[in-house]
Amino acid sequence: MNRESFSIRIIRSPYGDFYGKDIEDSVKNHPDWYLEEIAKEGFNAVWLHCILRDIVSSDVFPEFGKKETEQITALNNMVEKAEKYGLKIFLYFCEPRGFLEQDPFWKNNPDVKGQSLEFHGVPPFSGRYYALCSSTKKVKDYLYQSSYNLFKNVPGLGGVFMITASEFHTHCYSHYPKWRLKFTDPFMEEWARKPFECKRCEEREPYEVVAEIIKLVNSGIKEASPDAKVIVWNWSWYIIEPDPQKKLISQLPEDVILLGDFERGGYKKVLNRRLDIDEYSLAYIGPSPRFKKLFYLAKKRNMKVVAKLQIGSTHELVTVPYIPVPYKIAEKLYRMKKMGIDGYLGCWIFGGDISPMSKVAGKMSFNPFLSPSSAVKEVAIEEFGKDAAVYVIKAWKHFSDAWESYPFSNPFLYSSPVNYATAYPLRLNDEEIKEIPSWLPLPRDKNGHLISGDNLKGWIKPFDSGFVVRTFKKLLSEWEKGIDVLKQGKEYLEEPRYKKEIDLAIHISLLIKSTVNIIEFYKLLRRYKKGETEAKRKLKKLLKEEIGLAEKDREIIKRNTDFGYHPEAHEYFITEKDLTYKIDLLKNQI
Repeated sequence: MNRESFSIRIIRSPYGDFYGKDIEDSVKNHPDWYLEEIAKEGFNAVWLHCILRDIVSSDVFPEFGKKETEQITALNNMVEKAEKYGLKIFLYFCEPRGFLEQDPFWKNNPDVKGQSLEFHGVPPFSGRYYALCSSTKKVKDYLYQSSYNLFKNVPGLGGVFMITASEFHTHCYSHYPKWRLKFTDPFMEEWARKPFECKRCEEREPYEVVAEIIKLVNSGIKEASPDAKVIVWNWSWYIIEPDPQKKLISQLPEDVILLGDFERGGYKKVLNRRLDIDEYSLAYIGPSPRFKKLFYLAKKRNMKVVAKLQIGSTHELVTVPYIPVPYKIAEKLYRMKKMGIDGYLGCWIFGGDISPMSKVAGKMSFNPFLSPSSAVKEVAIEEFGKDAAVYVIKAWKHFSDAWESYPFSNPFLYSSPVNYATAYPLRLNDEEIKEIPSWLPLPRDKNGHLISGDNLKGWIKPFDSGFVVRTFKKLLSEWEKGIDVLKQGKEYLEEPRYKKEIDLAIHISLLIKSTVNIIEFYKLLRRYKKGETEAKRKLKKLLKEEIGLAEKDREIIKRNTDFGYHPEAHEYFITEKDLTYKIDLLKNQI
């Protein structure tokens, strides 16, 4: 086994703005020290969000290319800067990007209007969109021509990775699971029951449509830049065809590289209950059965395969610079090397911070024969010194073991308050509200205070509240052993790096404790509103405990300005001001 096992090692700057001017601000958002460090750690590429219709003009659609001059210049500058450190730039493609129904584009181009989709209630993405129908010659020509023009105008680009199902509305089958009508996922259920409107695509199979789009983009890119890499991600391909997408994979060019979610489609057991993994996870190592099937299908065709990982953080907990479970990431990469996987995309919009997690990944990338424990040990010594590392290594093992008990479910990851639990204001007059998306900026009132409410039944799914409380208490019992080990290194407690590691571990424990208290609060609040005296006593005790947790976290947040920040939402979910408001609010209610 050689280093070519990980020939592709892509990460993303934590300073990039996926939903903003990701390309225009790329040089600023990739400071030299960051590029130098990630190159040193073993990464060889960074990625940026690209919208094809913005960055290049098109003979087919004269409306396109409005940002061409600015974005092409910025991208060439970024390519040049990255090359100084031996790094390539990859672009995220989700194409052909559709338009809202009221967009003036449709007045000029009604002939390419495809399947519609209604996005509900998540601004700025809500509204009815129409796909650019890729069964039309105009859209096919646009995909090829624009892909070619982009790589001709920016010759040093490393390549692209493509999402071709879900996410933004693109082709007519991007949100239409033709092959199946019954789903437990409410969105999939809605999409499946919607009438199919596009007469051009009606007679075609979804996998044909997707394979054709990939071929067009691949041909355009390779014609302009033969060495560029085209990576296609199996993200949500179950919309297109049942796993493991044999027909779709069979129609792809052999020089396309497959990107598979390393964990998605797996499962683990916690408290004797099976938990399905349907997202990125550090609580589950992988590879999932779904990934393995994809891998072996690709290898039969001599196609390269790379794994999608989250190296630093996941939606399990994203408002920390990293989750300190390096044994987990080391074991993932060790298993990948044994399989013969060709590389990895190391993070989505978040998780690209320089941290012990990224450094462990770098160690495993550089030395294919390094064991996970050796990689963790080497990083601990480099970060903390040989003597202090003795405590850190033991603590990291407790943290890694503890994280296995995380109560994984998509509703919990995307709607629970775990990412800002210590700042979550608990009000005795709270009413039932809808779930609050935890990947977008949080709702606040006119005074800037966090809005809260009882949405427990939405984000606790598919579990009951008792199960989540028990799993988190199990997690905490092991996690706090790690905190205790760190505290035993008394001679290092005031050393800044060591102190920050303790702060991070305690901060995470406080978030989990507060999440447990939020669950208990809303259960008790319902009883309190019915006039139960015992509920009133327990509520008072719980609120006092929450004050203590918020006060502890306020001191930690003061010392650590990178705690509480959500890179995807691009805002702080926990601030000193939030915690002070909550403390005062709870004192008044008591």
